Amino acid sequence: MRIKNCKPAIIPVLFLLLLTQACNLRPRPDVEDIFEQATEMQRNKRPTEAMALYYEVLSRTDDPHIQSRSYYNLGSIYLWDRVFDKAADAYTQAYQRDSLLCDTSDMVKTLEALGTIRHILGDSIGNIRLYNRAIHLARLIKDSVNLAEIYRLHGWHFLEKNNFDSAAFYTRLSIDFSQKPAKLYATLAEIHRHRFDVDSARYYFNLGIHAPDTKDRMTSLMLSAQLEHHLGNDSTAYNQLLTYTLSADTLYAQQKTLEIEKLAYQHEAELKIRQVEERHRLYIGLGILALTVAASAFLLALQNQRRKKREEQLKYEAALQGLNEKIALLKDNLNANDREREALLQHTEEQIAHLRAVTLKRTAIGRRILLLSEQDSKDKRNVRVLTEKEQTELRKAVTDIYADETARLKERYPRLTEGDLLYHCLASAGFGTFAIALCFGNTDTGIVAQRKRRMKLRMEATGNEMSCE
Repeated sequence: MRIKNCKPAIIPVLFLLLLTQACNLRPRPDVEDIFEQATEMQRNKRPTEAMALYYEVLSRTDDPHIQSRSYYNLGSIYLWDRVFDKAADAYTQAYQRDSLLCDTSDMVKTLEALGTIRHILGDSIGNIRLYNRAIHLARLIKDSVNLAEIYRLHGWHFLEKNNFDSAAFYTRLSIDFSQKPAKLYATLAEIHRHRFDVDSARYYFNLGIHAPDTKDRMTSLMLSAQLEHHLGNDSTAYNQLLTYTLSADTLYAQQKTLEIEKLAYQHEAELKIRQVEERHRLYIGLGILALTVAASAFLLALQNQRRKKREEQLKYEAALQGLNEKIALLKDNLNANDREREALLQHTEEQIAHLRAVTLKRTAIGRRILLLSEQDSKDKRNVRVLTEKEQTELRKAVTDIYADETARLKERYPRLTEGDLLYHCLASAGFGTFAIALCFGNTDTGIVAQRKRRMKLRMEATGNEMSCE
């Protein structure tokens, strides 16, 4: 068959094909699919787009359950944006529909949210009334999860008002009902700290620190370190702060791993969706062509086959380009993570050095050095220096506080003497040249400069030996 003889029949067929593709015919998504898209956008921190979809859902359905969930999620978005009047209206609409459905669990959650809004607006009476109503309903259905959350919020609100007895009472109730009480130990410990009950605060901090979940231990470690530092227990504070830093690094690495996996799954899902959409459009086109133009089936099938190959090639090239872009993005993210980790390690080392310096200066011999350093350095005859006994005490204190630092220096620079190590530790603690000279039983600061120069030469000599080997 010659192509020129088929031209009159092909023209309307091609027109119908182009019209079908231009219209991009596909089934209109149902309400549940739109609701799922909205919740996914809300989880991905795209509230504006999620709100538009929620309002579209409300305009297209009379189902009270879907309407209730849509209004509840809208209330959550408005509450996060601190638009309290619209948040209260949305939660009220959700509560009305939950009441019609007799969904007590959702009613409890909505009452809890409305009570929180009342608290933020300063209406303590309305807050307590709504919370008590939610507690009553939660007890009827034995909803321990919501009971724990409401009691936790109750306790937190009383803590903000410095009503520590009520705060402790409701926090303990929350612990009794909570499935993960470890998260509340830090709050209860803070309440006891505000009441100046240090022993009880330490007890609950220790319960939180020994929680099985790493994330639950973080708050207790940080607040306990602050308490111990305030009480002067810098060694304990340092150990807890170091544990907190290591835990934060672990959680950060886990989070980044999950983000990378999520990106990979998202990319795979997008590819599958595009494949399904392409097949959907192809089937529609083939169906219309089969019904409309039986006489031109061979030519249209040939054209469709060529188009399919071209689309598959373009899809493959687009997928390959997208994969390369995501690989480059992941590499950039990994490099950024390395820089952030190095900055965090440097900050931790600075904090450790500061804690060591503070600890040394708070010892008896440290205070003695600070006192002697206030003497007039010009009056050489009347200047008092550390005695042999005090120098021995100083070496012992420095050895205890800077044990790991001196061990590291000895391993790296074996030529350094005990005096060199003592000078390095005193200089790291922030003592001046005159104070360091007094620590070595001298009044002349020039001797300290000579010691510093000899120490530098020994370190350079060790470096030269290692390079020669």
